[in-house]
Amino acid sequence: MRCPRPRSARAALGHGAAACLALALAAVPASPRAEVSGPVVHVSLAGGGELGLDPGEKGGVFEIAAAGGWEVGRWGLRPEVEVALGLAPDSNVALRPGVSWSVPGAPLRLRIALDASNARNRDFGWRWLLLGAAWEVRLTGRLGFDAGVDLGGPISGQAGLPVLLRLGTSLRF
Repeated sequence: MRCPRPRSARAALGHGAAACLALALAAVPASPRAEVSGPVVHVSLAGGGELGLDPGEKGGVFEIAAAGGWEVGRWGLRPEVEVALGLAPDSNVALRPGVSWSVPGAPLRLRIALDASNARNRDFGWRWLLLGAAWEVRLTGRLGFDAGVDLGGPISGQAGLPVLLRLGTSLRF
């Protein structure tokens, strides 16, 4: 059986990347959630909106976030602190202390976090209470990918209702 010949360098690169990914996934068996405790680093990209703002305020949200936490494998709990760099509606920084929980026997992770930010050129202060859910796929006991949604409510009177769609990856040590 012959493989189709790529018509361009970009197609050849895509075929090569797909072949490497297929070989890597075949070589490393997926393992269930480990029952060990240890540090976890999670990096994510999120986009969405903030509903209920005053007329004229931009409601779009786009951010890159990194979280560090300690997973307690026996209970699936992970206290964590996330730092987010907001790129929209303006450049801002957010700090989010919280706790996430892996549902036993399911690839589901739930989280609750407080959000403090200086978005919209305001002083740094509490903005939201976030509730999130993510579908997590573990490629190995250490590496996982997730897709989820964060919903929440405003803590300050100047914030709206956040709706964030999130894609991320986590690494366990």
